[in-house]
Amino acid sequence: MKLFIFSIATLFVAACAGSKFKGGSEYAYQQNVIYKTIDTQQLGGDLYIPSSPGLKPAVVVVHGGGWTNRSGDMEGVSKKLANAGFVVFNITYRLAPDDRHPAQVNDVSAALEWLYANAGKYQINPQQISGWGYSAGAHLILMAGLDRQQPPYLSSIVAGGTPADLTKWPNSPLVFKLIGKPMSDAKAAWQNASPVNHVVSNSPPVFLYHGEWDKLVEIEQMNLMAAALAAKEVTVESHTVKFLGHFATYVLAGGAEQQGIQFTRKQLAR
Repeated sequence: MKLFIFSIATLFVAACAGSKFKGGSEYAYQQNVIYKTIDTQQLGGDLYIPSSPGLKPAVVVVHGGGWTNRSGDMEGVSKKLANAGFVVFNITYRLAPDDRHPAQVNDVSAALEWLYANAGKYQINPQQISGWGYSAGAHLILMAGLDRQQPPYLSSIVAGGTPADLTKWPNSPLVFKLIGKPMSDAKAAWQNASPVNHVVSNSPPVFLYHGEWDKLVEIEQMNLMAAALAAKEVTVESHTVKFLGHFATYVLAGGAEQQGIQFTRKQLAR
């Protein structure tokens, strides 16, 4: 059985405020804004705040790394979203195996709720908060957003390279680190930690993208997620990134990311 793992070198994050990028869009950048404190551990994220006037939509961005590290820092897509006029909160969360499921999902939910509670401070429209994740981050934003029981109710979710049904990897050491028990002893826990089992009729619209040659998180996972959403009549769009694998899709799938941004923008008008 192929193992799900996602490991890349962390990209450099510019720490200057008032940055200007392609297209002339300007935004302020605030690094390591704390959204949650657990004992002595602080969890935070980087905020990108466009300088355009009035209330703005926002996106919480969640990194990958097999739930055990931050191997993809999501800086690139965060800049693209900010350049498109979204307030972006690119967050960190607790990692396995030191912290087991559902700690990571709880952290993502806390970040969503923090952004909602601070919407006025950052000129955010609290009714227009969306989510975006890649790899393990896609898994977590779906888990936190598909069947939310309290605000913010997400406008949409973009999920790339998504681990959707963890039971398809019964021997995965990474899923074992996340759950803390083998599937043979805790099948219900593995099922409960799978986004395909959290779709409800009022789940937010979802845009899925996945590398055609992904051998780490097989493209079957995108198809399973799309089918689960369609079964509940939830709006879903799927995009296959041709000729790319898991890592390459994270780095090179700019076209898919632009489609995700367009999808996110489109759902704001619902």
